[in-house]
Amino acid sequence: MVKKAGKYTQLYKGMSIFKKDKSQYWWGYLRVEGKAYKKSLRTTDKNDAEKLLFQWKSELLNDQNLTSTRSFTFWADKLIELQKVKPIPKSGQSQYDYYKKSLYRTNGLVQFFKHKSVDDITRFDVEEFYSQMSIDGKQLSTSYMRKHKILLTQVVNLSERTSSFPIPNPKGRKSKRRGWFNNEEYRTLRDSSKELVGEFSYKAHNGTTYTLTDDVNSAIIFLMGTMLRPTVDELMQLKFKDINEKKSKGGKPYLSFFVDRKNQQQTVESLSTAYHHFKKMKKGKDDNNYLFMNDYQGRTHALRLLSDMFIALLKHLQLETGRDGEERTLYSLRHTSIIYNLRAGIDRTDIEKRADTSPDMISNWYYPKS
Repeated sequence: MVKKAGKYTQLYKGMSIFKKDKSQYWWGYLRVEGKAYKKSLRTTDKNDAEKLLFQWKSELLNDQNLTSTRSFTFWADKLIELQKVKPIPKSGQSQYDYYKKSLYRTNGLVQFFKHKSVDDITRFDVEEFYSQMSIDGKQLSTSYMRKHKILLTQVVNLSERTSSFPIPNPKGRKSKRRGWFNNEEYRTLRDSSKELVGEFSYKAHNGTTYTLTDDVNSAIIFLMGTMLRPTVDELMQLKFKDINEKKSKGGKPYLSFFVDRKNQQQTVESLSTAYHHFKKMKKGKDDNNYLFMNDYQGRTHALRLLSDMFIALLKHLQLETGRDGEERTLYSLRHTSIIYNLRAGIDRTDIEKRADTSPDMISNWYYPKS
């Protein structure tokens, strides 16, 4: 987690960059094996300074013989360095940033294995790593823990470990049924998200106070009318110029647009409710404006703010969990739309196609509720 204080930026424990008053360059600070190091990184670009700091740390671990080149940290840093050349996706988060953040997270792989030789890592070590991953004591989901298993596998494979071993699968929190809203709850949420614009405020974890905007109300109606996943690729990249207004052969209006799914573009056709609300949304807007949170050009950050604002509103309305304790998020709007369409008797194959989901997902997670 990055901590900032004036001209000082702590990237991770024992890793910082800072500015000196009489120098145009960023300086780096490292603490490795209890010893402190400082030097000018000879760059005025902050992003370059962060990358150079990781490179310097890798060189120290190698050249100063502070640890063997077989150490986990050495190869984790090598894996991070390899991500520099990969293109930045539409989400805005580079692979370099993702790997750096994930490998160096609190209670993460680097903090746990440190300078342990990759050749000495055992199945027991991996099980112990899984057991200590949680930061706040809450059980992590299996899907989240599997991402770190993948990272561990990549580090071990990169090191060309002489002997292989089957890396055990993590056993995290089991998936719960998808949170959704019944008719009364949805109407309350939809109407309140409009009535409380400019009036409802909440304080974020960083202490910043945010006030509810009409983005939340628009997202609620749009997600219900399209069954989109609330992700950067499917939702937050959409601009007004991307949306086509059409009518069916029977004269029913709908929206048509493309989204990126599974590395290819797919057509999405909306319900008429999304069409009518979109007509209101686009009044006075530029074609190049994003549909949601247009003030924030970083789309990952914009999605995080939209999601936080939505969840804060749920808590205010006491709608954050379902009848059976299911957690509700922006995804719950997609789940609600699927269930409503199933209840309306719409052909399941058509719903699966529109929602880009599988028959098994419908049967296991939605159909029993419909």
